[in-house]
Amino acid sequence: MPANPSPLTAPTADDFRAWHRVQAAALAHDRPGEPIPTQDAVRARLTTVSSGIRQVLWLVRGKGDDAVAIALLRLFDDPGRSHRADVDMTVHPAHRRMGAGSRLLATVTEAAAAAGCRVVLTTVPAGTPGEGFLGTRDFKPVLRQTHLRLPLAEVPDRIRKLPEVPHPGYRLAFWPGVAPDEMAAPFARARATMAGLPAAGPDRGQVTWDEARVRETAEVIARRGERLLTVAAVSESDGSVAGFTQLVVSPDAAEPARQHDTAVLPGHRGNGLGRWVKAEMLRLLQAEHPEVTEIDTNNADDNRHMLAINSAFGFRPHRRTVAYQMTLRRR
Repeated sequence: MPANPSPLTAPTADDFRAWHRVQAAALAHDRPGEPIPTQDAVRARLTTVSSGIRQVLWLVRGKGDDAVAIALLRLFDDPGRSHRADVDMTVHPAHRRMGAGSRLLATVTEAAAAAGCRVVLTTVPAGTPGEGFLGTRDFKPVLRQTHLRLPLAEVPDRIRKLPEVPHPGYRLAFWPGVAPDEMAAPFARARATMAGLPAAGPDRGQVTWDEARVRETAEVIARRGERLLTVAAVSESDGSVAGFTQLVVSPDAAEPARQHDTAVLPGHRGNGLGRWVKAEMLRLLQAEHPEVTEIDTNNADDNRHMLAINSAFGFRPHRRTVAYQMTLRRR
């Protein structure tokens, strides 16, 4: 491994193929039986990001030009998140415990510090050597999550019937991709409200949600070849969004759909809206995308309410992760 790994300034097609080989080998080793993203999907996620986000890539090659390790550093330009950097790093299973990870992590965290970041966030599988690796490098565990999977064929009948249950004062709205004009502003206000609520765990900063961000988020997902689906519970009294859930569908039928945020605004809680929008999403997903057979989601282990909801839907744990945070020394 080179003493000072250099970032990829102009990745080639061969670089992306090598990146995919490392990622696929690590997934097969660490999470056997899990679907492996296609090369096209990996490339799209590496090259298609929202405005205000910069991604720096490292691809480390060893003897014989074999790919040894990969790392992605995600930097944020908006003031609410400019103090933070996200790191995703993977070492090929055949090259672990040889110093590649240590040297690459040092390079990436130095780059984060040079960019003016104060904290670095990363996530590793729970109960693996990755936890010990980070623990000896000034990283502290800040969030434990359970990842769950739902086989759609096993959704209980009582859940399938939930969309038919009336919720006086509310109606359901659905849209694929970019929010329609009449929903963009109410949905942006709901996202902004939820983003402004205090949250425990990692120092992720604050995201400023407005109509432009709502639209851009859906557009970026579409440019990756994926599809964003949104279901909202709308207050009939003023047209505001009282709760919502979002799901992303991959073009690869073998890959489970990915659950994104589900939230109910504080003034509307206790009315069963969370279950209502999630059940409607399941109904629409199966109608719009019958090729999808599973959904993946994750929950913070201390969010017992959402864990209970997901368990009632039939989600079952299949792996756990731990988010770690490092406070960078001021330069």
